[in-house]
Amino acid sequence: MQRPRLTATLLALTLLGAGLTAAGAWSASAADGSGPTLTADVSRTTTNVNKTQFGDIVEDINHSVEGGLGANMVRNSTMKENGTSSWSAVTAGGGAGTIALDTTQPLNSANGNSLKLSITSNARGQRVGVANSGFYGIGLAPSTKYTATFFAKTDGTFRGGLTVDLESTTGTVYAKATVHSVNSKWTKYSVTMTTAANTPVSTANRFVIAADGVGAGSALYFDVVTCQPPTYHNSGLRKDLMDKLAATKPGFFRVPGGNYLEGNTLSTHFDWKTTIGPIENRPGHQNDAWGYWSTDQAGLKAYLDMAEQTGAQPLLAVFAGYTLNHTVVPQDQLAPYVQDALDEIQYAIGGPYTKWGAKRAADGHPAPYDVRYVEIGNEDWFDGTGSYNNYRFPMFHDAIKAAYPQLQLVASAAVNSRPVDVIDDHYYSGDTSYFTNAAHTYDGASRNGPKHLVGEYATTNGTKDNPTGTLAGAVSEAAFMTGMVRNADVVVGASYAPALSSVDDFQWPTNEIAFDAATSFGSPSYWVQHIFGTNTGDYVVSSSLAGADAAVNSVVTRTASGTVYVTVANPTNSPVTTQIRLNGATSVRPNGTATVLTGDPNARNSIAAPNTIAPTTSTFTASNSFAYTFPANSVVALKLNAPAPLTPVLNVNTGLSLHVTTPGATDRSVAVSNGVGTTTVVTASSSDADKLGASFLPRPGLADPSCYSLESRANPGQYLSHQGDRITLGTDKRSATFCAAVGNGTGVAFQAYDDRDRYLAYHDGGLRLDNRRDSFTIGEPWWRSDVSVPLGRASWQADTGDFLRHQNYVAKTSPITSGSPATDLQDATFTLVPGLSDHSCYSFEAVNFPGYYLRHYNFQVVLNKSDGSALFSDDATFCAMTGHNGQGISWQAYAYEDHYLRQFQGNVYIGADGGPRTGDAATGWADDTSWLRAAPWAA
Repeated sequence: MQRPRLTATLLALTLLGAGLTAAGAWSASAADGSGPTLTADVSRTTTNVNKTQFGDIVEDINHSVEGGLGANMVRNSTMKENGTSSWSAVTAGGGAGTIALDTTQPLNSANGNSLKLSITSNARGQRVGVANSGFYGIGLAPSTKYTATFFAKTDGTFRGGLTVDLESTTGTVYAKATVHSVNSKWTKYSVTMTTAANTPVSTANRFVIAADGVGAGSALYFDVVTCQPPTYHNSGLRKDLMDKLAATKPGFFRVPGGNYLEGNTLSTHFDWKTTIGPIENRPGHQNDAWGYWSTDQAGLKAYLDMAEQTGAQPLLAVFAGYTLNHTVVPQDQLAPYVQDALDEIQYAIGGPYTKWGAKRAADGHPAPYDVRYVEIGNEDWFDGTGSYNNYRFPMFHDAIKAAYPQLQLVASAAVNSRPVDVIDDHYYSGDTSYFTNAAHTYDGASRNGPKHLVGEYATTNGTKDNPTGTLAGAVSEAAFMTGMVRNADVVVGASYAPALSSVDDFQWPTNEIAFDAATSFGSPSYWVQHIFGTNTGDYVVSSSLAGADAAVNSVVTRTASGTVYVTVANPTNSPVTTQIRLNGATSVRPNGTATVLTGDPNARNSIAAPNTIAPTTSTFTASNSFAYTFPANSVVALKLNAPAPLTPVLNVNTGLSLHVTTPGATDRSVAVSNGVGTTTVVTASSSDADKLGASFLPRPGLADPSCYSLESRANPGQYLSHQGDRITLGTDKRSATFCAAVGNGTGVAFQAYDDRDRYLAYHDGGLRLDNRRDSFTIGEPWWRSDVSVPLGRASWQADTGDFLRHQNYVAKTSPITSGSPATDLQDATFTLVPGLSDHSCYSFEAVNFPGYYLRHYNFQVVLNKSDGSALFSDDATFCAMTGHNGQGISWQAYAYEDHYLRQFQGNVYIGADGGPRTGDAATGWADDTSWLRAAPWAA
């Protein structure tokens, strides 16, 4: 893995305050174009939006599952959490009895503890029973049916039945049911009870089982006690929490989460095999990652169900042999854990006649679940031994890919020992501007490296009394989300973390949804997730925002049918009236809808005030050019109808690679070999010839400039063509022209210009023309330089006429003539050598200081001696592109693809067009980043 790419260009422009209107109102005041302008060509798509673009990580933290999603309201239902904690004896009318933990009457091998009720007085009119206080109370609601189940037995002397009550902590009974008799063998009992219409919504309640009969001197035993209201799609999951999660239209759930997966020790990691089957056969385990017992009554199947029932995919994480106390499973002992992962995947996606698929079917789900991504471990960057790269990831990778080649594997730490499909990035900060500043993080990400999963991110500014964040943090997250959508070709998904938290006991400061035993609320961050989940189209369209404060971020998406979404995050304290121009639409219907989240940036929601910050929806008048005022401290999604053709756009004259998307072949790139179009596996360590052969320059179509011709970098002047079904190199205008079309899935399809029913397609390791509309994703060129530059000595002239030189080890530009001092002539001469990091690029070696190279350091370009490090090599490598002003060469920084070697006021930087630093000034950027090769001043 290369180091993270630099945050790309921020718009360093000025907000004009004239003509501002009421927050969110339509305004004509910016119609003269004097203010910020957001321009979108809704007919030109830059990438697909992933179905997995936004989701959540759901792990058992903050009682997210045990006492949260898991709808069982009875805490310590198996008597394994500190003995009889949460249980107490209940007596009335002179009845008497005691409770104790009993281990002499095991229910089964998985659950050997039981609650013993010893009855010492129990006459008519008396009461003796056991009460459970729940998870910080028992949440009740009016007119609701509750189902209680439990295993019970007597010691043989008790005669009678049981009453099961839901009642207030002071004894007011809200619902009641009866079990007529209990016998001396463990038996499962089930009752239902319904609360009255006047039952208050509250948590000050308890669950009670009381003896109904005479039995002084006798005992009753209880185990695996549950009580739950109606659940989400009968899944056993708490309905109000699932309703909130489902309302955001999640694309995936990362399950079973992070640290909860690992546990502190090998014996306390998430052992999925103990979490399936009947709940009475699940032993549970100590959730020592977060400090409480888990019954595992909401186990692996519940995680898979929650994804399926909300229309999301489960992104399944498998334990990878590393725990939170830094235990690492040795290589010769890892195989059983690899097999556990294979078995787990088979449980999720195997056919019903496979061993573990049959167990899934027996658990009530014959059909496989829709698992497409599997993550190997969690946050394995904390493993300082190197075992993840050296053997743990490789062993899991090889076994899973062999059995399930269609799965995409997610690495939780940097890996170079095996190809990585997706890398998991985590971001947290208590600074409410952090994510605004990170909005362009992925603009310069490698399009040939692994895709990115932002597996965890959040602004962490909750309080000790409220485990949710403020509006300011949420707006900042929204800015980051616009960047992830814009870069959906490389960011496959992002999961806010954590998703859920009890307000009564939480271990993580800031969460998306909070709850008590009775009710729940969404944070401002929840509403941001809701806005993006319900107001994002299927394609990102080409757009730009000019004239606004650099902190204001936007993204424009659309559906195939022409619904357009304009999403803007404005974290500033001023409204921004913006002219919105929609190009490429055949029409724009006048009725638009605006969803607006705004308010006091320091405000947050709570149980008592759940809607302090919540979105509002209103209408506005749309057209192909209209003004809209985005309120201060706001996230706004504008929805309008603007039908337009759907055409993917390639950047002409800028190199690219094309990656196969066929499952099992996603490591292959389109290439040419011996004059034939084919596919081959290309990586960063491939030979120069393979990289060159898999790189192309898209040119305006030879037969139609609205389409494309793909020039081979290995064979200049030759283009991918077709001869019948066969793909070759050629120059025939019609057969070498392909039109970009929406692919069959993520990516772009290439339609033959002279045979519109056929497309470039992957076939048996190669290429052919086929009526199957295969998709290819666009990567940066494997051969990174778009133009070839002669090696050897040369001097480089800026557009000012001055020459690149080094002076006191700093890069400058200054006038150089034949009469200049010999030292100046030497300082202005460099030997161009193959790039230190990549031979498809170049490095500048000083002729008078051999071994010293131009490199960038904190954006300034300096002359340093190579220390042989990868960092130095990256910083001293530049790729050759056609000059931005149409002349000469523009030198792209190898590690930061949106930055180029730039002269500005006599100094030399790597600059981005219009970014926040001095060397990023927008004025003159194209000329200042274009260099002419000249004869060397020094021989």
